[in-house]
Amino acid sequence: GVSKIRVAGAEDHALKVWARNFGNQKRIAWTIGRIENFVTVFNSGYPVLCTLVIFATLVQVQTAAAAEGGGEPITTGSFIAFNSAFGAFLGAMLGLSRASMSMLAVVPIWERLKPILLTPPELSEDRMFPGELTGQIDLYHVNFRYDPEGPLILQNVSLSIRPGEFVAFVGPSGSGKSTLLRVLLGFEIPESGKVFYDGQDLQTLDLREVRQRLGVVLQTSRLAPTTIFQNIIGPNTSLTIDDAWAAAEGSGLADDVRGMPMGMQTVISEGGGTFSGGQKQRLMIARAIVNRPRILFFDEATSALDNQTQKTVSDSLDAMHATRIVIAHRLSTIANADRIVVLVKGRVMEDGTYDELIKLNGHFAELARRQVA
Repeated sequence: GVSKIRVAGAEDHALKVWARNFGNQKRIAWTIGRIENFVTVFNSGYPVLCTLVIFATLVQVQTAAAAEGGGEPITTGSFIAFNSAFGAFLGAMLGLSRASMSMLAVVPIWERLKPILLTPPELSEDRMFPGELTGQIDLYHVNFRYDPEGPLILQNVSLSIRPGEFVAFVGPSGSGKSTLLRVLLGFEIPESGKVFYDGQDLQTLDLREVRQRLGVVLQTSRLAPTTIFQNIIGPNTSLTIDDAWAAAEGSGLADDVRGMPMGMQTVISEGGGTFSGGQKQRLMIARAIVNRPRILFFDEATSALDNQTQKTVSDSLDAMHATRIVIAHRLSTIANADRIVVLVKGRVMEDGTYDELIKLNGHFAELARRQVA
């Protein structure tokens, strides 16, 4: 946004980039307008020009025929009939040219729409209802890449996560952690392998129903420009203000909300600019836990929280006994995880508790040493 440009002191550069793009847009628009004007003028003058050419040709032919003393003269009626037929043909051709211009304008629109129109819809009548999920998640030999010609982002990932288990995924940037989360949510389809919820293949389930049974906080999650209450309960209109307060207590946000003049009815501005990073994360955590789901997915959901608030959130999540899959870079936040899975270049390299992986002195131990240093 504008604030980032100001912080970087890049106002002049941003203006140059905008001016260049704006100039390119206007240049293309001017070129298109010039072509359209030419076609309009051409379509207006072409029928008259053709009529004059035909008339001149007929006069020349008649003159030549008269000079040679042969041939039958073309009558006025014949000329009018021919000219009318030719005019109809010419009108059709001009209409075709106008249609061609309209078709050319559709090409870039089609290119932008093609990925959406060609993507198989998630909703289908043959998708099965998942039922109430217990929290068992299994991955079998999952491989995934974004580009058919690109490298594998996930390579032969196989995991079994028990109900109520707290599993953390760690690894260097670009190791496939967030991609794995997208696969688990059904946003991406594996190139090969399967994902199962309670023994049910995710690709055979109604994804909307599955996601309604999950609590999710992504790195890209945003707050809606509405009240805190509406942000917490989301589309579930059966939830009450007491449910919202309970979720706020669990996320460590309740005291902040009580300190606001309008409490739960405080309106969040567009983009949530009046909330700190920690408040935004706690509000999104409250939104994720308000329905008390059996499965929680957190992608760097507590990176902006202080230690005390982090403990409050952890204690609340422990009390839910839900399956937790957490992506974290701050290793201190996952020290009490039941399992820590280390991903390196899309492969599961290590799997164990915090103490076990430290003793292993492998990739995880190296990550821990870097953070301590």
